[in-house]
Amino acid sequence: MGPEKRLPLALVLCFLILFGWSYLNAPTPEEGAGAATEEAAVEGAAVDEVAPASPGAEESTAPAAPTPTPDATPGAAPTVEPWSDWVELGVPGSEGHAFVRFDSLGGSVAEIRLGGFFVREGLSDEERQVMANRVPVVRPAVTPEQTFQSFMLRPDLSAQEILTSDLSTVHWEHKALGDGMEFTHRDAGGLTLIKRIRHVPDQFQLRVEVELQSTSAAVASKRATLGLITSAGMRAEGKDSFYQEPRAVSASRDDDLVEHLLDTDGDPRRGLLASNKRSEIGFLGTHNKYFTMLSRPSNDLARATLAEAKWMALFDLQSALESDGAKGSFLDFMVEGVLALTTPSQGASSSVEFECYYGPKSERWLDQSDPFVPIVQQVQQEDLGFFATIAKVILGFLDFLHGVVGNWGVAIIILTLCVRSLLFPLNRRMQTSMARHATKMKRVQPKIDAIKKKYENDPKRLRQEQARIFQEEGAMPPIGGCLPVFLQIPIFFGLFSALRVSFDLRQEPFFGWIKDLSQPDQLMRIDLPFPIIGPIEYLNLLPILMVVLWVGQQKVVPKPATDNEQARQMQKMMMWMPIMFGVFLYNYAAGLSLYMITTSAFGIMEYTVIRRIWPLDDSEQPRKKSRWMEKLEQLQKQAVAQQESQRKAAQARGGGGRKKR
Repeated sequence: MGPEKRLPLALVLCFLILFGWSYLNAPTPEEGAGAATEEAAVEGAAVDEVAPASPGAEESTAPAAPTPTPDATPGAAPTVEPWSDWVELGVPGSEGHAFVRFDSLGGSVAEIRLGGFFVREGLSDEERQVMANRVPVVRPAVTPEQTFQSFMLRPDLSAQEILTSDLSTVHWEHKALGDGMEFTHRDAGGLTLIKRIRHVPDQFQLRVEVELQSTSAAVASKRATLGLITSAGMRAEGKDSFYQEPRAVSASRDDDLVEHLLDTDGDPRRGLLASNKRSEIGFLGTHNKYFTMLSRPSNDLARATLAEAKWMALFDLQSALESDGAKGSFLDFMVEGVLALTTPSQGASSSVEFECYYGPKSERWLDQSDPFVPIVQQVQQEDLGFFATIAKVILGFLDFLHGVVGNWGVAIIILTLCVRSLLFPLNRRMQTSMARHATKMKRVQPKIDAIKKKYENDPKRLRQEQARIFQEEGAMPPIGGCLPVFLQIPIFFGLFSALRVSFDLRQEPFFGWIKDLSQPDQLMRIDLPFPIIGPIEYLNLLPILMVVLWVGQQKVVPKPATDNEQARQMQKMMMWMPIMFGVFLYNYAAGLSLYMITTSAFGIMEYTVIRRIWPLDDSEQPRKKSRWMEKLEQLQKQAVAQQESQRKAAQARGGGGRKKR
């Protein structure tokens, strides 16, 4: 069996190994996370209210979170009227352009939508102006108990001793800044909190400052723990069974990144991501397939007081009721940084500061000196997994080719041709060696058949004689016959990983109906019920074409003549491997199908065109022994001689015994 016939089998086996490895090494909840007994918050369906638009921004159709007014309590601060509005940050067409909906509820960011990224490709200019069509990074997480929004503060029991109200359920005073918003809460107990959320010019970044002021001796110099929600309401970017999203993520400065996936079975519902008992927490946040919301402490007090990073799963009650609590009920994470603070002395103030990156999960949108670059790279490294190094090389080369040709699909085709062209000399050499070996075996086969007949009842002697003939005739199979195939496997895995999460290919078209190389090509919607694997929503043409070309390649590759039943069964099984592989990859990125189609087309051309113009030299060549082969043959001769000596000695001992009788 030649190297080309082993390619589908090798790819399928490696594909199964990849998924097995991913399953066995899937991120798991922190130890003890499931011990929490408090139920997770339950996320309800979004309401149909439309938030008012800021001047210059289009009217939004995005859902606005309900803003319940908390019950009045004796001695509480004066009630603030609910308020929420969109503010446009940055300049259209520039990096950092976004629409942020600020909300007086908890003095928070209810929603962030990116100005230059859209929920699907092919939108008209009018549709691009609709707020609902812009990509949401975070949205309100609405539960029956309360609404969770980014940058809310949640006091624990110790803080409730000095606060008369829950900071996350009361409405804060608001004041517009030139580059953001300032919220103020004057607690009746004597503690004033000021939260400033500012936009960093030309960046997908916000600076968040929380200032504490003690206006009463009763609350001065007291220990208090506040939870700062760094992100809430991030949803899955798309329906991709090859990538589970969204994810909660955090890392200490000296530790590896910790990532938690949503447990759709519902256990556990909350847990610990990182603690500063060993090292300061470097960052925390959430991310989905293409976008991320990450926060890092940016001043000394924030770094010193950020004690823990926690996650909590948010539950969609309606989905749970419809599915009887089946998988898919959990939608997203809320990630919270726990701040162990000491209130300032009376008349003084103190501030903790955080920087937040909201935007594409790619350092392309960051300055190289930006502190978020290594953070985003660390998240990307986790996404790419074991093949991160190869995937990065492939993405770098693809980026170069894209800069030349201007089309990612054409860049993938050129990448494939480059790989096949680089491997062609080695592949040609291996094919020639295999062809010459086949010619030699035709001459040696009669001797092997005679040995098989002579020693059919003595398997041990048969193996010895076969080894002797192979040694004398130099008929050992060529070493490295599958080397070209196995050199292509890392390329396949690297491209598999790269296409799964690479932002560069998001919504990038190839031609015709192929609008997004990071998604299946979706020629037409068919909604066809299918047993075992479930309904087929779209007809994806590229995977079908990929299977057809694989089968065609199997047909044109010469089949070695064999009387071995096992070998014949293997050949039959190989014909089914492309179909199995096509089923596995039916809903994968169109870019990978394009790579495999180009590879198979090149293989077919190699056998039908190149070999006619430049036939293989299959003539038997004089034996050329390398030092290694000479040493191997010498060892084989010694082993055969030793076995022959032992056999004669055993016969002599047996003969001597008969003479004594």
